Amino acid sequence: MQLIGRARLYSRNKNLVVEASNVPPIGEKVYDEKAMLVGYVYDVIGPVTSPFVLVKVDESRWEPEALVGKLLYWSGNVGPTGGKLRTKKQRKK
Repeated sequence: MQLIGRARLYSRNKNLVVEASNVPPIGEKVYDEKAMLVGYVYDVIGPVTSPFVLVKVDESRWEPEALVGKLLYWSGNVGPTGGKLRTKKQRKK
C-alpha cells in the first residue's frame, strides 16, 4: 500500500480533502492505517506541485469527521491501462 497523505478537512460537499504526497488514479479505493476501506478517490484538485485528493467516504461505515488528521493509503497497483484492469475480452483484441 502506498501513502496518499494526511486528511486535512471534511468539506460541505461531503468529500474528505487529503493533502497528497502521492496521487492515485481517480476511482481507486482508499484505506486507513489499519487497511480498512474508507472510500474512493473522487477527484484531484490544486496545483501539480502540491495536489489535493478528494475522497468520497463510505458514510455507512465511517464518521467522516473522525478521519480528519489520519493518514490515508491506496493499493498502489496501477496496471498498463492507468489504473483500470482490463478484462479478458479487451486483452484478446
